[in-house]
Amino acid sequence: MVFSNNDEGLINKKLPKELLLRMLFSLLLNFTWSNPECTKYVHNIGLDSFCNVAWNILALDGSNWQRIDLFNFQTDVEGRVVENISKRCGGFLRKLSLRGCIGVGDPSLKTFAQNCRNIEHLNLNGCTKITDSTCYSLSRFCSKLKHLDLTSCVSITNSSLKGISEGCRSLEYLNLSWCDQITKDGVEALVRGCRGLKALLLRGCTQLEDEALKHIQNYCHELVSLNLQSCSRITDEGVVQICRGCHRLQALCLSGCGNLTDASLTALALNCPRLQILEAARCSHLTDAGFTLLARNCHDLEKMDLEECILITDGTLIQLSIHCPKLQALSLSHCELITDDGILHLSNSTCGHERLRVLELDNCLLITDVALEHLENCRGLERLELYDCQQVTRTGIKRMRAQLPHVKVHAYFAPVTPPTAVGGSGHRLCRCCVIL
Repeated sequence: MVFSNNDEGLINKKLPKELLLRMLFSLLLNFTWSNPECTKYVHNIGLDSFCNVAWNILALDGSNWQRIDLFNFQTDVEGRVVENISKRCGGFLRKLSLRGCIGVGDPSLKTFAQNCRNIEHLNLNGCTKITDSTCYSLSRFCSKLKHLDLTSCVSITNSSLKGISEGCRSLEYLNLSWCDQITKDGVEALVRGCRGLKALLLRGCTQLEDEALKHIQNYCHELVSLNLQSCSRITDEGVVQICRGCHRLQALCLSGCGNLTDASLTALALNCPRLQILEAARCSHLTDAGFTLLARNCHDLEKMDLEECILITDGTLIQLSIHCPKLQALSLSHCELITDDGILHLSNSTCGHERLRVLELDNCLLITDVALEHLENCRGLERLELYDCQQVTRTGIKRMRAQLPHVKVHAYFAPVTPPTAVGGSGHRLCRCCVIL
């Protein structure tokens, strides 16, 4: 059967759209279109016309466009592109990513909200032109919204959160990272309406204080993931409140919350046994005592970032080795009290033998080649960071990699400048930032 531009052909009328799409993809993958013989064959049996007609039909059918991600295609789109997408897809569109589309503003997103009322997943990360007006539109028209990313939408204020809480009560995921106009009043308005929130990301919301966490504790009992990175006003009081109200917490980021002490770790240990991910970088007041209690109660821990927890010693590693068999990634960078003995316990543990994939030891000044010998027991290790570990040598790294050839080791060796030779200039030997 040969198809013309004026005739859809019986195949286009009878076959379901899903099957037609599969046929088109198969043709694209399996035919060598640059080969003249292939092209001639395809033309003779009418497949070229079929593809042309079928593609036009399917491409213009909004029901086939339920998920669109412009980030991997083109981010310099204008608002009218979003408006056209919304008109074409209408109620069929469920997921849209406009991440990085800095040219998209409130008017086009209002049109989008009016046309795509079944949208469930919307990513506006980096759409810096949008304001509270966009959130009002989403609140009014998009009641089915479950996932909303507003990262770096710096014009967003508490008014947006009030609108979202009134109209998007099915929301489960909200990212407000670096929306630094948000305060406790906005958080209170949000959680009163969106009580089913499972993930709330508040990185860089520097105005937030403990009272904001109290509101989360009161209303968000389903919360699984919370990110408070660089919320520097948060204290132990706020973390304790979160832990008492959110027992299902699995991922918590407290990096940069420099006021926290072991009281926060104690609250986590006693209230959040399902914890899997803890990021506590630059929390310099945390000690072995807090991490000991945490390890003994939170046996599902998989990833921990303890960079610049400068008071911890090998004691923390011993407890993690005994009680946390699922540990996969551990950052100990700038923990200058860690020694080879701590790495020995980690390497000989269940997690060391079976689970550990990433270990970061940058600026652990007491680590030597002996630690690398211990790490040979970690057969699953994929990445090891050793920047500024001054007692680690190239020889030690090469010896370890002979046993673990798949591991990527990132190491820094300070430049060596030999004495200038008499009668000539010496050559500077730079060995910086070596990936071995």
